[in-house]
Amino acid sequence: MKAILVMIHCPSNTGYAIATLEAAFFKMAEALVGNDHSKIHFSYSDLNAGAPKSLPESFTNVIAFDPASTQPEDGERIKGYIQANQIDVVFGFDQPVRRPMYPYLRAGGVRKFISYWGAPMSSLNTGLKLLAKRVEVCLSRSGPDHYIFESKGMQQTAVYGRGIAAHNTSVTYIGIDPDQYFPEPAKKDYVYDTIQIPRDRKVFIFTGHMEERKGVRILIEAAKYLIEHQHRRDFHLLILGNINGQEARFLQMLEGSEAAQHVTFGGYRNDIKYLLKGCYAGLIASIGWDSFTCSSLEMAASGMPLIVSDLIGLNETVENGVTGFLFPTGDAQALAGKMEHLLQNQSLRNQLGEAARDRVLKKFTTAIQLANLIETVRTVDQQ
Repeated sequence: MKAILVMIHCPSNTGYAIATLEAAFFKMAEALVGNDHSKIHFSYSDLNAGAPKSLPESFTNVIAFDPASTQPEDGERIKGYIQANQIDVVFGFDQPVRRPMYPYLRAGGVRKFISYWGAPMSSLNTGLKLLAKRVEVCLSRSGPDHYIFESKGMQQTAVYGRGIAAHNTSVTYIGIDPDQYFPEPAKKDYVYDTIQIPRDRKVFIFTGHMEERKGVRILIEAAKYLIEHQHRRDFHLLILGNINGQEARFLQMLEGSEAAQHVTFGGYRNDIKYLLKGCYAGLIASIGWDSFTCSSLEMAASGMPLIVSDLIGLNETVENGVTGFLFPTGDAQALAGKMEHLLQNQSLRNQLGEAARDRVLKKFTTAIQLANLIETVRTVDQQ
């Protein structure tokens, strides 16, 4: 390839797991163009938050471009940029089958267009509806040539939901650095000291967005059930990621309940890898769509089991009964039951935690993720 444009669909410095992916995409691009930074370009829907902190400070080939725009002038501008920089490969984040900007990319000289997806593309379809979707994909000649997904479940939504040919899809699981997230018993008190949690409680942790689909409400209901029906007092629920008062509606659910003393909203933090070292288990209770989350790997690599909703994609983050547990989506009592099972079985918790970290080391490191991304893009580029 002559040059590559990594096209991010959101504003710069959005944070959360996107920052980790941006860094991985940059390393992928370096490998593909032989470390020549003049051949690497990044775009964001806007740069109002400043230069992306996830990229090297010296890297300046960053532009504002919203691929969802419908304005012809935006199309002409990106077409000219592609031509001026001889960009022939675009690696887009969450780019769908059709968009008005795509013909401008092709007119500028883009030969190969790869779309990386961190979410399901569609609900599953059958019969005439699926056939119609397949026809639409075939007629969308300016769209991506290949789609990369973070889980097999998400890949299935593309093939059996959106109608994309299976041979134009692949799976590359996300990865983390196991040298950044690892068990460290000597620092297990950090979470208790920093968050001020009584040491006779085992800490269950969630990290992520506060939007409804993430199931924070289910976490609160499970905590209340453990207190009010199972009469457990030996746990603490730590919820991280809330900003700008997002926790208010959940705190209302705790009013009048003793569970309020067993739940802490810790905000958006930069010390999660240290907090995880003293936690007992990780929780992800999503009720809407979700993906193979980075937080699940951070927890697993830190040596703790996970309890997660049995959702497409998300359910691939654990081996049920081996590295953690699945529970029926939206069932707070079932979640509470799994939490209590771990509270009653320290040795089982340790066994699952060790298996969880071992699974990360074998399948989900950043090195494995990067190697798979590079191989996939090279293969598509040569087809």
